[in-house]
Amino acid sequence: MVDEQKVAAEMERRRFLADRNVGDVVSLLQRRAELRGVYPAADLVADNVGWVV
Repeated sequence: MVDEQKVAAEMERRRFLADRNVGDVVSLLQRRAELRGVYPAADLVADNVGWVV
């Protein structure tokens, strides 16, 4: 049987971690411009999602 409270708590925890990770990527690329272009996925996140954080 699935514990709905555990599932909800885990989803909230993952949401928080995802937001924190995006914020960290955006912050890093703002501080270290020379890292742009090294990992295209990070550039994509910073350009398209970073304004939300």
